[in-house]
Amino acid sequence: MVMDHEICILNGDLNYRIDTMGRDTVVGAVKANNLSKLLERDQLLNSKRKNPWFKLRAFQELPITFAPTYKYDVGTDNYDTSEKKRAPAWCDRLLFRGKNKIRQLDYRRHEVRVSDHRPVTGMFEITIKKISPKKRAAKWEECQQKLLNMRDKQGDAARYAQRCWRC
Repeated sequence: MVMDHEICILNGDLNYRIDTMGRDTVVGAVKANNLSKLLERDQLLNSKRKNPWFKLRAFQELPITFAPTYKYDVGTDNYDTSEKKRAPAWCDRLLFRGKNKIRQLDYRRHEVRVSDHRPVTGMFEITIKKISPKKRAAKWEECQQKLLNMRDKQGDAARYAQRCWRC
């Protein structure tokens, strides 16, 4: 299970949208660089704020400082001009969790025009465990010896019980 791991990074098209705003309003806010107005209505951020049982609450995300990453006309910098005229949104996200073992250093989008999305990336500093092969082998031997000792004691107890039963 994802939440069983000490460090998790979740990256992809999470498909969260901007609530209760029409396409033209969103595009206007993007052109005016008024991202805070749009982030107030971001479905993912609102779910994290309002729903204590929301599973992604355990994840962090660096503040978004870039324009929405979805929905572009492929090959252009124009937000959706098709018949559907979908409103831009931050569908593409990068979330992480890991207490004090992970720190995100960078979060950005890239101007790749081969899709209706703009990809996002991040850079992390991660503290990982280092295992000494010698210490691991010594601990393994110690555990094996304890197991043998336990079996010997159980065998002694079983033999004692058999002798008492015969009496």
